[in-house]
Amino acid sequence: MLESFELVPDKQTPYLSFEGFFEPSLFSQIQIIPGDKKTETSVILPNTFINNIFFAEPEITSFAEEGILEKLSFEEKIKRTKTGEIDPRVILNISTMVNYKIEFDAEKSDSRRITFSMQKLKKMLISTIEKEEMAAQEQTVPQAEADVIFWSVFTPRMVNKREKILLHPVTALMSYRQFDQLNVAILNASLKPNGAHRMAEMLTKRHKLAIEKKIGAKLNIVNISSVREQEILPKTKIYFHANLLKQAIKLAQVLPGEQLLEPVPTARASKLATDVEIFVGKNFE
Repeated sequence: MLESFELVPDKQTPYLSFEGFFEPSLFSQIQIIPGDKKTETSVILPNTFINNIFFAEPEITSFAEEGILEKLSFEEKIKRTKTGEIDPRVILNISTMVNYKIEFDAEKSDSRRITFSMQKLKKMLISTIEKEEMAAQEQTVPQAEADVIFWSVFTPRMVNKREKILLHPVTALMSYRQFDQLNVAILNASLKPNGAHRMAEMLTKRHKLAIEKKIGAKLNIVNISSVREQEILPKTKIYFHANLLKQAIKLAQVLPGEQLLEPVPTARASKLATDVEIFVGKNFE
């Protein structure tokens, strides 16, 4: 039951929280779908109703914190499944003043609150390797691993001693934290519906134990969403932090088809809160 919302302003990453009563076991089914415009995003909350006592109007255009949200609308859709069960969903249509990447925040969500982080973007989310990354040379994959699956791995650029001292706090945290859990975001970059959800289901239900054994850590899928239509990829691509090349390769070994592995572009490295991002391409069956 959705009862209220709160916009938490922050210069780096604002948060949009929805309060009510929710089922944490269904958080993996939350869908985040980019709209036709870069400033539009739709969020689908499964098994959720709207408390019309608190939400008398289906659309809100006036906010206490200006400069972040332009419009927020709520839509409740209830349908009956083939087995006769009721399937209620709430669609949140979020329109922002500038281009934000909206992601589900598992750490700030529980049975009483669902929270989304809002990362301001200046460039398209997906691109080929940026100009400064183009100088990186392709790394040769050991033959034993190449026999299992094919991918291209680009070596991250070298970081000098001064840059290490001046690391962005997020980058430093991802680089030097004790590694006991691989936080993965999965985004559908194919034309097939629910590609990210199918990938997440395959990893968690069929290969979770095998992956955790290979990487020596727990596999934690923290975000499942989609990219815009113009960002569709022919092949699945895996972005990883520089210190997680080995884990990214182990993860790629269990995925079907061909994958491309790339270090997170420098411009996004300090903003990426997850360890690995999987962009599900058209070649994923």
